This record gives sequence, structure tokens and C-alpha cells, in this order.
Amino acid sequence: MQRDKLLTKYYNKHKEDLRLTRRHGMVEFRVSMHYIKQFLPENCNGLKILDLGAATGRYSFALAELGCDVTAVELVKHNLDILKSKGDAVKAFQGNAKDLSFLPDNSFDITINFGPLYHLIGDEEKLIAMNEAKRVTKDGGLIFNAYVMNDYCILTYCFEEDRICNLMEKGFIDDSFHVRSDNEELYDYMRVDDIDRLNKIAGLERVKIFSPDGPSDYMRPVINKMSEESFEKFVDFQMKNAERPDLIGAGSHTVDIVRVHK
Repeated sequence: MQRDKLLTKYYNKHKEDLRLTRRHGMVEFRVSMHYIKQFLPENCNGLKILDLGAATGRYSFALAELGCDVTAVELVKHNLDILKSKGDAVKAFQGNAKDLSFLPDNSFDITINFGPLYHLIGDEEKLIAMNEAKRVTKDGGLIFNAYVMNDYCILTYCFEEDRICNLMEKGFIDDSFHVRSDNEELYDYMRVDDIDRLNKIAGLERVKIFSPDGPSDYMRPVINKMSEESFEKFVDFQMKNAERPDLIGAGSHTVDIVRVHK
């Protein structure tokens, strides 16, 4: 409950509705949608999608416009109110990704889990949410799990802002430069091998793993100054390099597409 209050306080101030409309967020959104569409049938009518941590509904409504039957679940009432104000094309509920008891088993063809795993600290918390997503997703269905990445935090927040020595002295970063998050932190930062470990425990089979944003968050000022033509080239670059093993994990986010087997 304390963590829910912490997240509510943060997102009441954070303008989530604008994030994916700014250029660095547009890269993330467009690349993610590119991958989601790869797994949609030509006719989406009747395809049931769950959007967990739906925020203000950017993905929910984009998928509803394609004809999908979308259910959105959002923890923060402020975000949910904005989502609901956009119309009734999406069924929307306030809820926590760790407890989806209001949703029946085997209900969804695809579950989009963009957000909740950022904020759940440690394997145990994440696995509760992953198993709930698995429960409500049909056998053979897909889950898109998004994570915030460790090395982005180390390079930007820790080195760029010259916090590294202080944070290592206090034990917030270990000798391998992995962030140690506790329950007072908003984010839990991952490496690809951490994601691999969770999949093995949860019994999830990877289909694809990709970086939706690549270097976008490192390059915000540069991206904002690009011409439209150059920006479109940048988006194309990221779409064509999102699955490169040598680059996955270097960006601020990673999306792991996994298949459910029951």
C-alpha cells in the first residue's frame, strides 16, 4: 500500500499523457506498436487485449482504433480519469498488476505489460505480477513485458550527474555496477540476464526481445532539434536495429515478448 501511495504521488505530478507525444517518447511508442502489430491478425475484431499499467491510454486507444477489444487497468486514479475522458472505446478499471482477481482466467489473447514491472522491487514482487498476467492470458497467448534498464541509470543518473562514488559508498550500487533498489525507490533497474532469470522462474518462453527506444533518451536534445526527415530516419534506424543483441539493454527500456504455456 505504501508503494501505491508513492507511485500515485509521483504520477499525479508527472505528465504521463505528454510523454509518448514528445520525440524521445514517440520513438518508443512507434517501435513498440511496430512490434505489437507483427502479432495482430489482419482483422483484429474480437481480439482481446489487456493493457496493464495503461497510464492515460496511449496504447489502449491506438489498439482499439485497429479494432481490438481492449481492457485497460491503471493504478493511478489521475491517469485513469484522463484515460476515461478520451471515450468509451476502451473498458477501463482501476487496479494493481499484482492482483487482477476481478479478471477471469484465460481472458486475453495478448497482454501489454508496459509499466508495472518498472516499479515492482525485486524478483518476488515482479513474479506476482508476471504470474497474474500469465493467468489472465490465454494458453498460447503473448505477454509484452517492459523493463527499465540498469546501464541507462548507471550512465546517466550516476555518472553523468556525478553521483556514482557516493551511491557506491552507500551500497546503492554493487561492485558490478548493478543498482540495488529498495522499497523507497520508484524504479527497479534490470539487465537482460535478470529478465532471463524471471522468465525461467515464471515458465515463460521468449519469442522476441527488443529495445523500443535505443539511444533516444541519451539524445533528447539532439532528437528535438532534428528535421522531420532526419527524425523519420532515426525512427527507421531504431526499428531496424531494435533486436540487435549488442544493443539490447543499452537503452532505457527493453520489451520482452513471451508466450504463455499452461
